Formats: sequence, structure tokens, C-alpha cells
Amino acid sequence: MDNSIYQTYQLKKANITEKLSGVMKQNNLLVLLRPLVFLAAVAFSMVYSFLSTQSVYLLFSGMLIIFFLLMIVKHNRIKAKIKYLELLVLINDNAMRRLDGKWLEFSNSGERFINYEHRYTSDLNIFGQGSLFQYINSATSFVGEERLAHMLCFQAGLNEIKLRQQAIKELSPRLDWRQHLQATGMLDSIRQPGNLEKLLTWAEEKPLFMNKYISLLLFCPVITLAVAILGYFHVTTLIPSYLWVFPLALQILIVAITAKTAHQTFSKTCNSVYEVQRCSDLLKCIEAESFDSPLLKKLKRKLVKSSDAPSRQIKKLFSIVDRISMRYSSLYPVINIAVLWDLQTLIRLEKWRSISGRSLRSWIEVIAEFESLSSLAGLAHDHPNWTVPEITESKPAFKAVAMGHPLIKNEVRVCNDVELPEPGTILLITGSNMSGKSTLLRTVGINLILAYAGAPVCAEKLSCSLMNVYTSIHINDNLEKNISTFYAELQRIKLIIDAARSGEAIICLIDEIFKGTNSKDRILGAQAVIKSLNKLAAIGLVSTHDLELSRLEKEISQIKNYHFTDKISGREINFDYRLKPGVSKSTNAIALMKIIGIEIT
Repeated sequence: MDNSIYQTYQLKKANITEKLSGVMKQNNLLVLLRPLVFLAAVAFSMVYSFLSTQSVYLLFSGMLIIFFLLMIVKHNRIKAKIKYLELLVLINDNAMRRLDGKWLEFSNSGERFINYEHRYTSDLNIFGQGSLFQYINSATSFVGEERLAHMLCFQAGLNEIKLRQQAIKELSPRLDWRQHLQATGMLDSIRQPGNLEKLLTWAEEKPLFMNKYISLLLFCPVITLAVAILGYFHVTTLIPSYLWVFPLALQILIVAITAKTAHQTFSKTCNSVYEVQRCSDLLKCIEAESFDSPLLKKLKRKLVKSSDAPSRQIKKLFSIVDRISMRYSSLYPVINIAVLWDLQTLIRLEKWRSISGRSLRSWIEVIAEFESLSSLAGLAHDHPNWTVPEITESKPAFKAVAMGHPLIKNEVRVCNDVELPEPGTILLITGSNMSGKSTLLRTVGINLILAYAGAPVCAEKLSCSLMNVYTSIHINDNLEKNISTFYAELQRIKLIIDAARSGEAIICLIDEIFKGTNSKDRILGAQAVIKSLNKLAAIGLVSTHDLELSRLEKEISQIKNYHFTDKISGREINFDYRLKPGVSKSTNAIALMKIIGIEIT
């Protein structure tokens, strides 16, 4: 752990806590004064009621009521500031917990993005408890989380990766702004996934009302009221007292005709109301900041094309959509007929859509991009010793110096050098149980995923070409599909070979190949797979307990043997987790059995 980074968060937390203490004192003072001012206003009113000739008491009462209302406004602002500062304290606490290795307590693990059919995310622990997503995510919006997940699942082009690297480099030292962005998104504590895509689709559809005179129907309630008043007071004999029934009947007809359209439109918009509000607040943060890197400047330009700030336009949308909640009131049917509430809301929505609808998707994409890049920038900030990888479009190759697993704490992390210099290179990894074979494969894979996302990697130096990552590490059976573990592994191996055969540049990470079958078939199958991958110009690492496979090194120069070792001392087994050239000469299965109480005779 970098102590200077930890101390940065400690200092920030201390400063924010001090500010919070001052604001809390203001809050406590207002809590005390508000009822006193209100009681004073009531007292002056009562005095005036008994001494009606002394109007000064009424004046004092009025001034105190105005002061009381101003105190309410001030108090609400103070409460909002308290919540904001408390969130900043929490954010810095979480940053220190992350550095302490206590990040497994974070509630958002990205579980909703788990896809067991994906070619590497399950094997490399990209999502779920103890995952890379859980470790790095600071996005607060659903779109931000989805964009970060997309970056970790799908490889970008070389130019896009380089643009992200520059953006992350710029955002990394902007700790205050990144935390401000995160705290702002967290202010709205209600998280409802809703269906944002429905809202975006609605925003891009053709206008609902083509006739610009449709808004004239909104005058119907005014006409109804006017006719009712004139008829009731018999202002003129031309308007009988019952005439108001006819414009009211027209209003009922309008409500009936627009009911279906209103229901369909509101169902597309109201489910995303809280996410829309969050997006407005996040856009405001982005609008207020200036940037220098090409990608961030490009994103910012998408927000300045509009005459009015996108944050204000989305806030207007929220205020309109918020009107839909009136439908849940028991008085709604009466109010809807009386003032044509649904029609008013529809017309406001249409007006907003005609002005801003086509831009909404691009604004949302800007938020998603900034939040995902901010998450990766946090990783760069917290690990200044990690390196920015060199990525090329050359033939498959990989080289890492002092590379470790990013999710293992610094104090226990063991780093290794790994090199796959040319197409067809396969490293055959042998070693006893628990010696580090699987972790090495995951280390290569997860660092590649970070590299392709544009993030720094946990290594002293790393260079690689653009490749698709394929893994076969933690394969499970599927009872619903009647697929055994061995057959599931066969399907994954077929996927890897088919990808290489199709001409894809790939790197494969295969752990204990064909472990689900007998040793004879396993060795024959593994030899065939490794030779095929070599011929198809794939690169990768294959771990195994079958030492017979090490003979392939003598047949094919691009296949290299590496191993991990351990030392058995009585009932203790010690691992150094250091990758060494050659074939493993140690086993520990019997020793492990004895340690857990299985007697071997």
C-alpha cells in the first residue's frame, strides 16, 4: 500500500469532517431558532388580535413569518450540504478501505453483469463478489456502471485505447473533482433501474401531436369555469346555469380520447424519473469543468452544442415527468377532468421532446463515459507505481515485467515476468497444488483486460498486441442443459480453437486442461490442443499436472516449460509463487491429504 496515497485520503477526510462539524453547528442553531421565531410570530399575531389599533404588532408578525420562511430555505440548503459532506467522508473512507484490502465489503459487485457464457469474465472474476468491477467502480448511475462493464467485456480499437489512456492520465490527479462527481451522483439515494432505454427510444420518436393548435384544448377548463360562474351569478340571460355541463362533457371526452396515449407515453418515461434526476446533477458537474485531453474535450463538446445547458434541460424533463406521480393520487380522476392534467403533461413532454429529444442519448453517453473513465482514473491515482501498457497492432505477443494480480494486496502480492514473444508461443505451466498456476493465468488475463480498457496495469512494464482473450479456468457443469463439467470444458476449448482457426489474434489461458477425464485421454487430448494452438499462431498459457506434456518442448521450439515449486517441512507446505523455467519436480497432494487428516498407508 502506498502510504502517501493513504495519507491523502486521511487528510481529506479530516478536512471534510471539520467542515461538516461547522455546518452541523449551523444546523443545530437553526433547529433551535426555527420554532422560537415561529412562536414569536404567533405571539405578535395574538397580541395584534387583542390590540387591533397597534398595527406594529402585525408588522412584526409578518416580518417574523418571512424570516421563518427564509430560515426554512436556508435549513434545507444546510441539510443538503450536510448530506453532501457525509457522502464525501464515506467516499474517502471507502478509498482507504480499498487500499486496506477491505473492498470486499462494498455492496455493488456488478453481479447483474455476470455472464457465464462470456469468453473470460467469469474465469477472471470481472463481475460478482471479489471482482475487478467491485474493486474499481465509482460510477453512481446505471449508465455509468453499464459503460464500465462494457469496457471490461469488450475490447476497443487501438486509437480508442490511447485516447482513454490520455483521459485517465488527466483525470487521475483531479481527486477533488472525481469525488465531487461521485458524491453528486450519490445524493439521490433512490436507485431504480427503471428502463432508461424506453425513455431514450421515446425521446427519438416522431412527435405525437402534429397539429400545433392542439394546445388550444387547454383553454377548455377556463371556458368551463367561466361559463359556470356566469351562469351561477346570472350575469346574462344568454348563458343558462346548466350550460357549463357541455364544455365539461368535452373535457371528459378529451380525457377519454387521450387516456391510452397518456398511459403509453407515461410508461416510457416515468420509470426512469430518478435516474433522469441523477443524470441532470452529473451533467452539471461535467459542464462546470474544463478538460485538455482529446477524448474529454470531445465529450464536453457534445454538451455545448445546445443553446441551454443539458443539465437544465434534463431537469425540466424531470419536473415534467414528476407530474405523472399525480396519477397515483385518489383525487387524480377529478383533477384530470377538471384541468386536463394528462393533456397538459403530454403537451409539455412533446414540447420538451421537440427541443431536446434527439440530444438526450448523447448526453447520457457523456455521463456514462465520464463515470467509467473516472473509475479507471481512481485506479491510476491509487497505484502510482503501476504502469501504462504499450499496446500495438502487431502479431500476437505479450511481455510483462514484475506483473502481479491487481486484486491481491501489495503486502502479499508476488510478481512474475511472463513473455510470449511471437505467434504460436505456448507456456506450459506445471507445479503442485496451490502453487500459483491458476493465479498466474488470471494475472495475465485481468491485466490484459485493464490494458484494453485504457487503465494502468499491475506491472513494472507491460507490452502487448491487440488480441481477444479466451479462458478455460473455472468451468462448471449445467444441470439444466444436461452438460457435464468435462463437456463444458470441451465446448470452451472448441470455442478457442475455432476463434484461432478463423484468423482471430488470440491469447488463451487454459487451467489444468481436460482435468475431468482419465489421464490417458487427458494427455492425448491436451497434446492435440496445444499443437493446434501453436499451428494456428495463437499464444497463451496452459497449466497441467501431467508432466508428460513437458516433452512437447523438445518437439516444438515455441512451447516452453515453466513451473512453480513448494517446500514441505513436516506438516507445513510453503510456496514462493515464483515462476521458474523448466518442469516441476515436486508434488504435494499426499502431504495435503495428511494435513487434513487423511491417513495414507
